[in-house]
Amino acid sequence: MRKVIIAISVFFLAVCTLLTVSSPDYLSMLIIAFMSVIIAAGMFFGIIPNLLFCGGMKSAQENIDRVSEVNADNIWTAVASVTPFFKQKKLDNMFESYLEIVRDQEEKGVVISDIEDTINEESLAIQSWRGVVLQISGILTALGLLGTFLGLVTGISQVAFSSADATIDSIENLLRGIATAFYTSIAGVILSIIFNIAYRLVWNIMLRETQVFIEKFHVFIQPSAEEQIRAKQYLNTEKMIEALNVLRNNSNINLNRDATDPAQEQRMMIDILSGLNKGEFTFRIQPVCSLANRAVIKANTSLQWNHPVLGTVQPSVYMPIVEADGFIAKLDQYVWDKICLTQREWLDNGAHPVPVILNIRKTDLLALDVFDCITSLAEEMELEPRYLEIAIDESAYIICHDEAHKAEKQFIQSGYKVSINNFSGNLVKLGTVKADEICLNMGSLKDETEAESIFTQAVKAHINMTCDGITSAKMLADLKRYGCMEGRGSHLYGEMSRTEFEELMKYN
Repeated sequence: MRKVIIAISVFFLAVCTLLTVSSPDYLSMLIIAFMSVIIAAGMFFGIIPNLLFCGGMKSAQENIDRVSEVNADNIWTAVASVTPFFKQKKLDNMFESYLEIVRDQEEKGVVISDIEDTINEESLAIQSWRGVVLQISGILTALGLLGTFLGLVTGISQVAFSSADATIDSIENLLRGIATAFYTSIAGVILSIIFNIAYRLVWNIMLRETQVFIEKFHVFIQPSAEEQIRAKQYLNTEKMIEALNVLRNNSNINLNRDATDPAQEQRMMIDILSGLNKGEFTFRIQPVCSLANRAVIKANTSLQWNHPVLGTVQPSVYMPIVEADGFIAKLDQYVWDKICLTQREWLDNGAHPVPVILNIRKTDLLALDVFDCITSLAEEMELEPRYLEIAIDESAYIICHDEAHKAEKQFIQSGYKVSINNFSGNLVKLGTVKADEICLNMGSLKDETEAESIFTQAVKAHINMTCDGITSAKMLADLKRYGCMEGRGSHLYGEMSRTEFEELMKYN
């Protein structure tokens, strides 16, 4: 690569020297000398770096071939042991940054970033000042035009007609000015064309070598992020099929006992996924009522697992495993979809449905763009915001504070009513929120008498407080006395099927 750099440099030096020596006067010589300086800068900042990148890419390709022949437990250890990998300072610095990212992602167990995220056409363009170098051809042409006008101005300024001799001298000066004018224009165009051809040729050769390097890297070192995801999905599918085959041969799995054994949890998770695919999960509806007259004003939902052998499996058995596995986000998406579809069916049938609550957990906020998921569903089902209510779990505000507040703000601005679910009673811990209401979970209180002080604080803070877990007439009377206007619980209505809820709403 050094020979190519020397050859191109000598070629440009020869052309610039020839044009400078052939200049008709000092003005054109000065302008062409300035053009030569600009070309030298273009060589230094544009062409030479790209040629060095070409050499670096070829060295990296050779190193990939060597690394691919090494039998190592960890391919990244073998890659990191080859230093310098590109034998080019800028590329080696970029590659070292990529390796740091890879080490961090390996520790976290996430999909490893593609090499193209670090070494790509855009990053190489920045390193070689491409945006500036591309202007050089235009600058050379402009300098040629500038020489044209200067030559003409110089010649015309010396025109005089006072005598025959003065007229002849003026014509000679004018012709010299015209010679300068046309010579600098021709020189500028020639240098512009030569430099443009040389730079673009070197740039495209460098891009080709870069693409060859990336393809080799994908084949021998690391698949692209998309290929990793596809491979992971394929392996997961294969494992799932294998696990389901084992499950069919081992049907005596007790799902209603504590699943503290990791192997038992894994088998249960497989059965959960299988049950979801078979339609064993149905959502149950619990009315939320006005405490004054028990009128149904909205509805909450929950999943029920109807196992074909074991019957109804309680959420307290399988939900901790689903949450630990991270599948809870997919399960919640399944519920949101069913709720929106049900609301659409009710509207199509001429009913006037009450709002249905969509529950959002901390895992949902961390794993999904919840706002986009729910609003996309609502748009698909043509549901106005008044038919849905967003309930964000209290734990989300504590564990992922920023995500919870961001979702809260997005939904409120889009016209959705937002509430905080499973509130444990600590307003200080919850912090400042803009939700429309907070739903107190009576089951989280040590003593029912705590509710009075919580409602008192809520009234002072101008917070609308509702209640979940109303289990007795006394609790209902106390809550009404505290100022609670609405709530849900077994004393009002228990969870019911869709058909039972539809029947209830006929008389509501």
